[in-house]
Amino acid sequence: MANGNTVMVVGTGTIGEPLTGLLSDKNISKDLGIDELVFYKHSPRLTDRPMIKGLLSKGAHMAAQREKFDAFRELGVEPTYTFEDALAKSKVVVDCSSEGMGVRNKLLFYENEDSVSAFLAQGSEHGFGLPYGVGLNDDVLKNRNNRFIQVVSCNTHNASRILKNLAFDKNGKNKLSEGRFVFMRRATDVSQSGKFIAGPSVGSHKDSTFGTHHAKDVYRLYSTLGYHLNVFSSAIKLNTQYMHVASFHLVLDNHDCDCDLEDVKRIFREDPYVAVTNKTDANVIFSFGREYGHFGRILNQTVVVLPSLLVRKSNLFTDKVEVVGYSYTPQDGNSLLSSTSAVAYFLNPEEVVLGEPLPCLRPFIFTEV
Repeated sequence: MANGNTVMVVGTGTIGEPLTGLLSDKNISKDLGIDELVFYKHSPRLTDRPMIKGLLSKGAHMAAQREKFDAFRELGVEPTYTFEDALAKSKVVVDCSSEGMGVRNKLLFYENEDSVSAFLAQGSEHGFGLPYGVGLNDDVLKNRNNRFIQVVSCNTHNASRILKNLAFDKNGKNKLSEGRFVFMRRATDVSQSGKFIAGPSVGSHKDSTFGTHHAKDVYRLYSTLGYHLNVFSSAIKLNTQYMHVASFHLVLDNHDCDCDLEDVKRIFREDPYVAVTNKTDANVIFSFGREYGHFGRILNQTVVVLPSLLVRKSNLFTDKVEVVGYSYTPQDGNSLLSSTSAVAYFLNPEEVVLGEPLPCLRPFIFTEV
């Protein structure tokens, strides 16, 4: 592996903190070829001190604004770099800051930093760069002109993976007539506070073509491959901290589809990025991730609930084939997987096989939960 591979993670929120922890894991960082990992912390909060000390104890270094060094020292933690110094020495930057800040940071800092091989931002940062999900459209990383990459949201990963398995024939021909998704989102992550809701809260359809941003993001991702999918999504927020769940209803062209329920189950079982389950309760699946995942996270792109699947073939009402079912979104584990895979590629493009799970992450990518 090459020397001088510094990676900076900007932000320590629900993605930034576990990503820093994952990339600073000694076995994983060695396999990825990371020589130094830096995380940028914006605000010196007393409640964040245990988290900062935990990341530092794993070997990561902290960057902060120069004028805030003394405030961090008062917390008992020592910054190593300023933001500007860390940026200048980084080969890959993963921006996990709050919504809107990634695009802002791109305009203020990243666009003029030619020494950095790639900048990655997370799902909410529309306009940051090309949408990307590992195992979905890996070729967008190969073009050296694509320095700015937007890792799509966790629910977009989920829907895109379902479509990857069912919406195309063996030759890659699009057989999807229509795809509808309803995303039932957790109200908060277990790491967050102060965002309680008393009951289900429905979202609005702000986009007349796609409904919510999830379907639009799926469309954008597959458009990088030359597909233009007829997808639509709705969203509802539930008063739970466990996992997002997606209800999917795919309508497939009958003349291009000769599948039954066992075929669908087999297709999902054979996909290395899909975990299947016979469990139907979010808390039980979440508990599996807590026990066996990395930082409690399942890194699969989706968890398909086998008992929920139904294949509805030609009947009195339609000549199409319909596949319906439910799948769980593994928190932000799939976003962590895509971010880590992109980091690995940009550090060592000659050694990473695009589209295949990284060997060091396989213990946290499950076939069944």
